[in-house]
Amino acid sequence: MFKFFRSLHNWLGLILVVQITLWFLSGLIMSILPIEQVRGEHLRQFVSTQWQQASVSPQQVLQQHGAKASLSLSQQLSWQNDQLTATPAYLVNEATKVYRYSAVSGELLPELAEPEIRTLALAQYQGDGELLAAQLLQQLPQEVGHLPAPLWQIQFADSNNSRFYLDPATGAVMRVRTDNWRWFDFFWMLHIMDYQDRSNFNNPLLITFSASALLFTLSGMVLLWRRFRPRRSKKAALTIND
Repeated sequence: MFKFFRSLHNWLGLILVVQITLWFLSGLIMSILPIEQVRGEHLRQFVSTQWQQASVSPQQVLQQHGAKASLSLSQQLSWQNDQLTATPAYLVNEATKVYRYSAVSGELLPELAEPEIRTLALAQYQGDGELLAAQLLQQLPQEVGHLPAPLWQIQFADSNNSRFYLDPATGAVMRVRTDNWRWFDFFWMLHIMDYQDRSNFNNPLLITFSASALLFTLSGMVLLWRRFRPRRSKKAALTIND
């Protein structure tokens, strides 16, 4: 039996050595990177929304949509008198399309023009770079691929290679992506072994390797027990036999 466990342990070690190393390395890197900087929270200005201004309820908005529509809270930003202000807004997702409503008036929000988007992006940006480019994307890159299109991509010339993704109707920053986030995302991909979408934590490859790593650990424990288990001395054995 111990010969079987030794063979199993050796073969599993040969198969798993690379992935186990990647698990430890990726876990170490992700724990070192501050999550606030990964999310880019230090680069954006957060504006509080005065929800007491809302006069339209979510139920009133959802009545205009189907039963499968979902609603989330958001904010509509504006730049007035050199000050960034936010009023309450609703985002309704229905059949892969997003509708934006003012929570004050209940009206659909029109898409903002590029000069307004640039102004709002700069107002929310707290870095030290200049605005390089603004582009309305109908097809989103992988780093924000789970969000609904379209979104405005705002590129800044800073050491973080920062990109802000703004809602085209509210002007709110939906996501911030930096080089720190891209490194984190790369090591997250290695950690969960989802090399395509980088989001499926239950993929068969991860489950298979995790189960194999568990067998590797258990077989190692059996071999350690055999090696270090207490042994009766010959003198004690002779005494028992007498």
